[in-house]
Amino acid sequence: MRDWDRVRGTVEEVVEAGLEDLLGALRIPSVSAHGRGLEESAAYLRDLLQRDGWRAEVEEVSGNPIVLAETGDGDPGLILYGHHDVQPVDPEPAWETPPFEPLLRDGRIRGRGSADNKGQFFCHIFAVRAIRRTLGRVPVRVRLVLDGHEEIGSAELPEFIARRRPQLEGARFCLTADGPTRLEGRPEVVFGVRGALKLKLTVRTADTDLHSGNWGNLVPSAAWRLACILAELKGPDGRVRVPGFYDDVVPPTELERQALAEIPFDPEAARRSVGAARLDGPPDVPALERLMFQPTLTVNGIEGGYRGEGFKTVIPSQASCYLDVRLVVDQRPEAMLELLRNHLARIAPEAELEYRGHYLPSRTPLDRPEAEDVLAAVEAGFGRRPLRVPCSGGSLPDAAFAVGLGIPVFDVPYGAPDQRNHAPNENLRLENVRQGTATTAALLLRLAGRW
Repeated sequence: MRDWDRVRGTVEEVVEAGLEDLLGALRIPSVSAHGRGLEESAAYLRDLLQRDGWRAEVEEVSGNPIVLAETGDGDPGLILYGHHDVQPVDPEPAWETPPFEPLLRDGRIRGRGSADNKGQFFCHIFAVRAIRRTLGRVPVRVRLVLDGHEEIGSAELPEFIARRRPQLEGARFCLTADGPTRLEGRPEVVFGVRGALKLKLTVRTADTDLHSGNWGNLVPSAAWRLACILAELKGPDGRVRVPGFYDDVVPPTELERQALAEIPFDPEAARRSVGAARLDGPPDVPALERLMFQPTLTVNGIEGGYRGEGFKTVIPSQASCYLDVRLVVDQRPEAMLELLRNHLARIAPEAELEYRGHYLPSRTPLDRPEAEDVLAAVEAGFGRRPLRVPCSGGSLPDAAFAVGLGIPVFDVPYGAPDQRNHAPNENLRLENVRQGTATTAALLLRLAGRW
């Protein structure tokens, strides 16, 4: 443990000295949904990594600037994934401080991207600095991939991995530090993610909006028609009504059920914590299993008709909604899209379903031998044995590495439950940066046999 003790002793100093580098990255408004700031952000990170001694470059893949950097020696090494793009800041008036004027206050780094994901992948950069400062070299091969379009689907990442396979292959596994933990003070290792299929559903009932008195009871409202269609897609019991929707769902293994049983989770407390009237999903499936092992169909937003001030008595001629389907292993987005199109053709042939992108699901078995290295590193960094979470309810591009390189993928949230991902007043606790940095450093030393 001599090397670990020495490196661990430098972590706080390295983090404190590197905060301005992190704040500089946070000042760049790299909002992928708006297509701005991405080139500047990628160039900033490339230059910073090169100054640190990494071999770093930026590659444009279909307009997506991805930073690829490598340092250290000793195979097989590992891949660290993060993303330098961020979410839009809306609603901006809800921010207590300007979203792209980051600051450190009350032990938290505040600003858009602080937690999702710049602050978390900077832990990897700080960890390498701590090892290099202490040992004079990085005794394990590290490849860092910083995506520029994660927040809008990472559609170009598989192409990038295919093109850069000679530089990426051979890694033992891929690790992503992203997201908040579920419970205060309980670190996690997440072994999988659900996929996502993004869609837009549109209904038209006339060429133009019409007077609700002159045409009421003659021409149907597109808004009513859309509501009826949505009711045919999912029932009041929370079960999706699309035939075949639950086909190909892989149930939890016995080991995964054991891990679920170890996760402290009170469904009623969770319901009350967000002010929900009730919980959703098939009621005959336990809540955590619904969250990790069942697909979902969600209405993300609805638009149609008059939404201004006052009142306007019209029959909307068009209404639409955005949908997402969270996919589980082994469901495929193209097969799910066909199921939805076929069902809509039966119940609403006039409806138009538009594909807007997807993520593939991914799941790493809990008994993979690499898992113990990750679990031990998290315990060293956070001071507590982490929970094993079989699958996240959300989505990350894990499958790009799992399928493209044939390696296991582990996700370790370095953030806390209150970091406000995608919301105003996003923040990351400075203590989490220290713990995340220590975790990455411990993992690299363990893989190098310098533990």
